[in-house]
Amino acid sequence: MKNLVYFALLGLLLLSLSACESGGKIVLKNQTSFPAYASVDGADEVTIEAGVSHSFDVETETQNFFTGEVERRVKVKVIGETFSLYDDYDEVFTDSTMVTVKAGKTTTAFLNPNRASIKITNQHSLPVAYVEIWQHYPLNQYRLGILEDIPTGTTKFLRVPYATPTSNFYYKVNVMMQNGDLLVYGGPGTVLGNDEQFHIILTETK
Repeated sequence: MKNLVYFALLGLLLLSLSACESGGKIVLKNQTSFPAYASVDGADEVTIEAGVSHSFDVETETQNFFTGEVERRVKVKVIGETFSLYDDYDEVFTDSTMVTVKAGKTTTAFLNPNRASIKITNQHSLPVAYVEIWQHYPLNQYRLGILEDIPTGTTKFLRVPYATPTSNFYYKVNVMMQNGDLLVYGGPGTVLGNDEQFHIILTETK
């Protein structure tokens, strides 16, 4: 009888040890046509290229037979050039959310395109003081945003609403160089659909 009890306890111990799991994963799949920039739990930001997946390891407490399911909530920040996280509760776009990670499990999120964007790459010898991005309708116009201080050799972008078959707007971009020169891009033909980008590359004029 003692031997039976011994083997039963030994089996239970081995079962609990075999069920020990620690840490989980978050996998982000970038299904847009442009890069996305992400960080998990305050770690360094990584670039996820178009069509590529990236896995983040998340530390958790050890889960075993006695502890039951172990989980941890972490902050996930994602900024896609044509993707934004959407808060269904507040009905607003956001750059971060909280995700629950379970020990031994993988949580997968698909970054499906839901925005357009306007991107400025400064290859000019002068810095850009600021960029104004305007959305034009037949009877009015709206300034959607400003990109400030774009040094030579750097890039900035702004995510903007995309056009639908019933939309009636286009984009116009005013670029103010540091020396006071105003450069204007876009116009009636600059209509952006979902997952489309208007990329302005600034170079020296001849």
